[in-house]
Amino acid sequence: MEALSFIVDNEFFAVDVSYVQTVVRKIPVTLVPTAPDEVLGIANFKGRVITILCLNTFLERPEGGADRELNKTISAVIFKPMYGDEDQLGLAIDKTGDLIEMLDEDTKPYVHSGQADGHSCISSIAETNGSLYRIIDLNQISERYKSASDFSHSADISNNFSNDPETLNT
Repeated sequence: MEALSFIVDNEFFAVDVSYVQTVVRKIPVTLVPTAPDEVLGIANFKGRVITILCLNTFLERPEGGADRELNKTISAVIFKPMYGDEDQLGLAIDKTGDLIEMLDEDTKPYVHSGQADGHSCISSIAETNGSLYRIIDLNQISERYKSASDFSHSADISNNFSNDPETLNT
């Protein structure tokens, strides 16, 4: 598999290059106050709104989402739309790496006891060129984002209604 490597919090990660649309350095991101924790913000990329995700939140790290600021400029890996016309996603990164060839014999399944079964966004690990890479599972990230987003939207809608006729939440 040919993979794009990148760094987040001084750790090496990689993703199958066939899922990558582009890597953008210095893209402005705008905070969305009602967004789920996984969402760092949104960005305009070639006239299309891209949801930028925070990898630390998907890794269930305590610092996940902590770097959400009102407006900031980041680097991101923008992914090809995965399921038709849904939200296009990007992943905030600290630094892009190289294109690397990962051989099957260098790749091992990833098991992390701190994450719930089926919720790891890392599918495997690989040692290539003397570095250890965590391979990102974009399907898992997309599914978790959709679940969190659906829950967040339904919570927002239910919070806007009240059984008390004297109360109107807007």
